[in-house]
Amino acid sequence: MSKKYTPEFSRIVNTEEQVSKKEKIILEASAQERAALAKRFELVSIDSLTAELTIIAASNGEVTVRGPMHAQIVQSCVTTLEPVPEMVEDEVKVLFSPHVSEEDMPSNPDDLEDLSEDELMALLDQPEPLVDGKIDVGEVVSQFLAVAMNPYPRKDGAELPEAALVEEEADEERPNPFAKLAGLKEQLEKKK
Repeated sequence: MSKKYTPEFSRIVNTEEQVSKKEKIILEASAQERAALAKRFELVSIDSLTAELTIIAASNGEVTVRGPMHAQIVQSCVTTLEPVPEMVEDEVKVLFSPHVSEEDMPSNPDDLEDLSEDELMALLDQPEPLVDGKIDVGEVVSQFLAVAMNPYPRKDGAELPEAALVEEEADEERPNPFAKLAGLKEQLEKKK
């Protein structure tokens, strides 16, 4: 039995009920939503998350969602684990189409393994499925936050601990065991 995923920051927009072809909405995540997203993205905290989005419906049924996203987050330094604050700003831009189905989209990372670089780039340019005219713009903003934040946050001046540096140097000085095997093989061949 599959469990249905419920996004932590969900704001459903029904594009079929839009009064005009262009609508502006302002999103702001609550403290509870920010805490849940911080847990999902393994962050220390998300202190603010806002977006000002314009939703534009085209006559062919396609919908564009675009606008600025801002977040104030705190991550753990990759070397010292100390808190590292970061201001994340990005431009949300996604095209949704009723002419694309969810079956057309890859369902897991293994589906991407055999694709060429051109095929991957074409997949990135492909519109997202628009199902029943509904878009979860909160989840869209959450995904843009996940991609835009620094994947390797580092506190200013943070360096690897001395023990890690000593271990790295020891690895460099240690002889390669395969080099010894190659030398042994060479000696055995000479004896033949």
